[in-house]
Amino acid sequence: YRCSQAKGTSVCATLQPPPVIRRKVSFADAFGLNLVSVKEFDNAEATEPEPSWSNGRNIVKAAEEIYLSCLFTVPSSTEELDQRLGEQMVELESIELLPGTTTLRGIVRVVNLCYNKTVFARLTLDRWSSYFDLLADYVPGSSDRKTDRFTFRYTVVPPFEKEGTRVEFCLRYETPMGTFWANNKGMNYVMFCHQKAQVKEGVTQTEEETSSYKSKRSCLKANR
Repeated sequence: YRCSQAKGTSVCATLQPPPVIRRKVSFADAFGLNLVSVKEFDNAEATEPEPSWSNGRNIVKAAEEIYLSCLFTVPSSTEELDQRLGEQMVELESIELLPGTTTLRGIVRVVNLCYNKTVFARLTLDRWSSYFDLLADYVPGSSDRKTDRFTFRYTVVPPFEKEGTRVEFCLRYETPMGTFWANNKGMNYVMFCHQKAQVKEGVTQTEEETSSYKSKRSCLKANR
């Protein structure tokens, strides 16, 4: 409500509030339509392999494969193993390269002389100019009362030498009754880790090939 006065005359006027606009919401199903519209898509050109390029750099096509060659043999029978254990109280039972890795795993058998015992593998990579000791772990549940099993691991780090990386070791078994060694009759356990030849292919991708590939890429197409 507002009053104004002009030339001695009073004029009053009532102000009206602004109109209220009401909105009405309707859903599609009220008109017989579906609430959800579903479209299916398929992956166009899904079978087309995506090319690899490296701006002229070499790309390794085949996975590197590592294998061992040993200059010694482990006991081939229980009788032979028992004979060696009787002579030196400790013997290498097996050695292997874990699949898909460059890690060596050795199994050592020792005569159960006493409860407290320690087994080491002494390794060298430079023909004994230097060496280091690896502590072997007891294999749970391996004891048959007369003997126990221990295991050690060592990972050979690439790159390998052309003729193979030489790994040489011997075994040391320590007990309160004395220290015993196994060293392949004085020649030590010598092996070589080899890497099969890599198949490489030099690939150069031109800008024209790259542009052609990108023009072909239409990832999703709707089924109509």
